[in-house]
Amino acid sequence: MAMKTANDLIPAAQRGLATHQPAKVADLPPEAKRETERLINELFGQLRAIYPAWKQAWTSESLYRSAKAAWTQALLDAGVSDWSLIERGLAWCRASGSDFIPSAGKFIQHCWPSPAELGAPEVEQAYREAHRYSHPAMVGHERWSHPAVYHAAIKVSRHSLQVMPLKATQQMFAEAYRAVLQRMACGEVLSEPPLALPADVKTKGDPAKANAALAAMRQSVNKGATP
Repeated sequence: MAMKTANDLIPAAQRGLATHQPAKVADLPPEAKRETERLINELFGQLRAIYPAWKQAWTSESLYRSAKAAWTQALLDAGVSDWSLIERGLAWCRASGSDFIPSAGKFIQHCWPSPAELGAPEVEQAYREAHRYSHPAMVGHERWSHPAVYHAAIKVSRHSLQVMPLKATQQMFAEAYRAVLQRMACGEVLSEPPLALPADVKTKGDPAKANAALAAMRQSVNKGATP
């Protein structure tokens, strides 16, 4: 099946996600609402084919309709607005071996690629790197392992990483890092971090050259002195 994107199918939702204000289903224009409904019907049709015990989750037509509405909003809220991401979730469903429908939240977790799949470090390693490079002495000497780590660190801020409690900054960074990785998964190309200074740069100058210049100045002064 050809990849469907929110840019084509649910533009209002995409605009909301771009401004960090997830769209509400009720706010979608009629055409986008119809297309969203069609995609959710396709998703639920595949879920029913994968899970033989689906009727235990949706025991009536009204519960089935309510589940569709809840899943639609959950997908929009999470930024899962690209059919290729939903296909990832369905692939996990097919491999799970379970007979029972997962929650919307668990399904959404498996719609996103892992950091490793995006070439980025896991969140714990990324946090340690961000915390290390937040120290003032490291400014200009960073060697970021991946642009996502840099962008998440900047989102949290160097100051916060340095002065706030460890547990708080770990949570803040994890949320920022997840958001950056999700932007990548949706096709955004992150800008590269600023280049760090070469390892052999001496910020205070070369002492030997400074001493030689000072000696030359003294010699010049001595030659010009009156006996």
